[in-house]
Amino acid sequence: MEKLIYLYGLVPTEEAKEMPFPSLEGMDQNNPIYALYFDDITAFVCDLPSDEYSEEMLKEKIEHDMKWLQDKAMHHHETLLFLQSHYTLLPMKFCTVYKSKESCRESIVNNKEKTLSSLQLLKRSEEWNIKVYAHTNSLKNYLLTHNETIQEKKEEITTLPPGRQFFERKKIERLIEEETEKEQLSLCDHLHSEISPYAAYHKIKNNWSQKITGESYSMCWNSIYLLSKNNVESFLKAISDKQTFYNKMGLNIEVTGPWPAYHIDTLRSEKDAG
Repeated sequence: MEKLIYLYGLVPTEEAKEMPFPSLEGMDQNNPIYALYFDDITAFVCDLPSDEYSEEMLKEKIEHDMKWLQDKAMHHHETLLFLQSHYTLLPMKFCTVYKSKESCRESIVNNKEKTLSSLQLLKRSEEWNIKVYAHTNSLKNYLLTHNETIQEKKEEITTLPPGRQFFERKKIERLIEEETEKEQLSLCDHLHSEISPYAAYHKIKNNWSQKITGESYSMCWNSIYLLSKNNVESFLKAISDKQTFYNKMGLNIEVTGPWPAYHIDTLRSEKDAG
């Protein structure tokens, strides 16, 4: 049976030969992960049966089998975390599959200079993530006594006839919602502007829904930062220094990392384009 090649990530060959890879199960749990050497770049891969992991089969599984998707995505992520703990790693996206070792080799050779440049950068860099969650009621309560726009509107209502006051109070409720959203974004923008100078590359991402996060509070900020290892301590301290104030505002800053550098190509291409 023809074997497909599943690619987890790329590492410098000098590192791969210094520390041989231990035996680990591959994506289908029947074929182990192993190394393919292409001059200065080593690929960590596993074989997959073509009848189970063809492009059509993968598309069907990803779209219609949530249990399979969760299990396989977790396997991919955990394998990358292991690789990252042992080597300088350029991670591949989930379900990067080639028809043969030769097609895998061609892809790596064609992108050799870009890959070596990324690996060189990653030797001295780490990817970190910041998510901010909003405890909306806490911020609303603060704004009720500190927001000038809301205060002015409340004072204006007291001068109106009782009938008008009822409808204007409804408008105030909408105003409070709007001002709360504005304040959340303003605070997150300020945090980002304070910490982004520590990063060589950074990107603001889409917020995740509560269904995805499983959190009781909504996410109002999501961003990634590629940091020089020399800047990580200062980056984390800058965030820590703001935690107390942001908690008072009803915002919880969650910082995690270092992660496999999933976003390095996007980060570099966007900065180059800008």
